[in-house]
Amino acid sequence: MTKWILLACAACASATAQEVGANFNHDPEIIDISLLKRVPVDWIRTTPYIFEYIQGEKRPDSGEGLGNVIRAHQAGYKIAFGFRWDFRKFGLRIPQPGSAEEKEYFGVARQILERVGPSIEIFKLGNEPTLETMDADMQPDTSGAVPLVRFTQRLLTEVVEPCYRAHPGWKRPAIYVGSLPALFEPRMQKLPAVAGLIELAQSNPAIEGLSIHLHIETEQDMRESFEFVRHRMPAKPIIVPEFSLHRLYVKHLKDPLGADQAGREFAARFHRDPEMRLHQWYSLANQHKVSTEEWSAMFASRNWFPPHFMLTYYRYFERYGVRLATYGFVSQYAPPVVPPNGSAWFINPIFPAKSLPPNADGSLTPNPLWMDDFVAIVNKGRAKGK
Repeated sequence: MTKWILLACAACASATAQEVGANFNHDPEIIDISLLKRVPVDWIRTTPYIFEYIQGEKRPDSGEGLGNVIRAHQAGYKIAFGFRWDFRKFGLRIPQPGSAEEKEYFGVARQILERVGPSIEIFKLGNEPTLETMDADMQPDTSGAVPLVRFTQRLLTEVVEPCYRAHPGWKRPAIYVGSLPALFEPRMQKLPAVAGLIELAQSNPAIEGLSIHLHIETEQDMRESFEFVRHRMPAKPIIVPEFSLHRLYVKHLKDPLGADQAGREFAARFHRDPEMRLHQWYSLANQHKVSTEEWSAMFASRNWFPPHFMLTYYRYFERYGVRLATYGFVSQYAPPVVPPNGSAWFINPIFPAKSLPPNADGSLTPNPLWMDDFVAIVNKGRAKGK
């Protein structure tokens, strides 16, 4: 069985390019075409918070972020788009089919698509639904249907498909289910919603493939995620809109700078207390900004940090038939005080503007940890695409 799956993956990979683009997460307002031009990406990914539009904080017909999506497409970039449905954040159950709530939600989604529809090459039917949905809606209801799976399918049949049928001059985007996170976790693997969403991607001919996220601690996490998907969806394409070593960073937040000889040498070189914890050093970087020299040296002094992880990711993308992956492009938030049990997303971006000082000309400083490797895999994907 495994051999057959690997053969299917190889066939899928050979038929598609593993392209790499820029991820702007849920804030299309920060899409900056002048910054994008500094890296040879062709793809942009964004998934706006749709409840900001449902609740009236932003307008579908005039919102700046949606305008940025359109302008980026006009500038030649390809767009991977979708919505983030924060049901859990607002304590909301997924609406019943045909209910007033569903009609309201889908009405706003239609308005947004009416504006950005011609600019989209990929449409994703969700962001991280297994994190953004109430637990009860990821289990079968009294009818036997899983509300999240049903809602996802109806988003396609009641919003996306009718919109593009009404505009035959628009090119219909490739549709992906997801994005499913943490598929290496047993609790995720056992969710009826996960099984149902992968089955929807696999069995529905109107759906191109599956979208997954790979925020991991180890290479084994990535391997298990791909194997879990490929045993259930052997050949359809996968896209990876988000990937990082975030779980690895978080694991080490409480480590002292001087954890070993290399760490003590780093602390002495930059006049830091060797007993300072990593979360405290990150706080210092986010409050005052540290030099690229110190930023690079700190990570180089960690025996757990893999310096070329982007290249490892790309090898897996090639092996498992990933069509597109996008990586965090510019800082969105960097807490001035990073708690010992906090998060560390600010480490990821290609332009970590909240943690590194600008260049002498005022332009944003690229992340020295992986700028070169990012450009390398972007160019590799572009060459395959041609």
